[in-house]
Amino acid sequence: MDSELMMFYNVENLFPPDSGADEKPASGFRNWDSYKYNLKIRKLSNFFRFVEEDHGQLPSIIGLAEIGDRSVLEDLLNENSPIQNYEIIYQKSQDSRGLSVALLFDQAKYTLVQFNTLKFLMDESVAFDTRDILHVELLFEGKKLHIFVCHLPSKREKDIKKAQRNYIINQLHYTIQNFVDKGEPIILMGDFNENPDAEELQQFLTNDNGKKMLSNPFEALFLDGQFSTYHGKKGLCFDQIFYSENLLIEQFKFQTISAEIYNTPRLRNKDRKNSNYPMRTYSGSRYIGGWSDHFPVVVKLSK
Repeated sequence: MDSELMMFYNVENLFPPDSGADEKPASGFRNWDSYKYNLKIRKLSNFFRFVEEDHGQLPSIIGLAEIGDRSVLEDLLNENSPIQNYEIIYQKSQDSRGLSVALLFDQAKYTLVQFNTLKFLMDESVAFDTRDILHVELLFEGKKLHIFVCHLPSKREKDIKKAQRNYIINQLHYTIQNFVDKGEPIILMGDFNENPDAEELQQFLTNDNGKKMLSNPFEALFLDGQFSTYHGKKGLCFDQIFYSENLLIEQFKFQTISAEIYNTPRLRNKDRKNSNYPMRTYSGSRYIGGWSDHFPVVVKLSK
């Protein structure tokens, strides 16, 4: 096939089921039992079938956020899963909520060179309690491709972690610039907890000399009123995929690069009043039984 689909999906607190004996369950959910957990795994497996039906192919690179344990990824790749042959890249973070990012990729197309996690400590004396950034180096068509998956500190509690989030963005900018300067293509995906037009994220678009570095197609979608998640009634596009467009075109001969927020009606609320919103797993302590409080985002690279 002459196109590659790349996806990022914040899957909302995907923890293993709570044991029932826990005073304070890891998930933080009320009654997160095996039945609800297995239903969510089945829904997420089916979700990949939706993508395949709608795009004629599966995403070959899948970045995930809010993963509570490696075991949930293994369950997601069970023998009935359309992505059962994908490789899992995961390392647990020291996040205060016990959540990490992960990467799944199609081993038929990509070869793992190496991976590591990036922790950008703003202050040595303060406990680092946010998600690590996953940096995975793959070979695609014999050439290097760097994938960064991140879930930056959230805006909770009146954006108490804003300074930490900005510091991580600054440090990540330098890291990515080094690879782009060496002519090595980059895909940066994640939940940035900022909209695409935020000044902080605009840094990724150029290097220190003002030369174009990464492209972000989600800025145009956001300005067009398309959202990947909602806070109250407010639409947000925290989920985004950036890429070094010139290097991808030059080295892999991609002609077109298109992007979308994958907000198929199958992932949305059923009631008319909230039918634009993603159907989430929980709303506060109330079990809803949906996929996630975020829509996935997709980039398609075509030859």
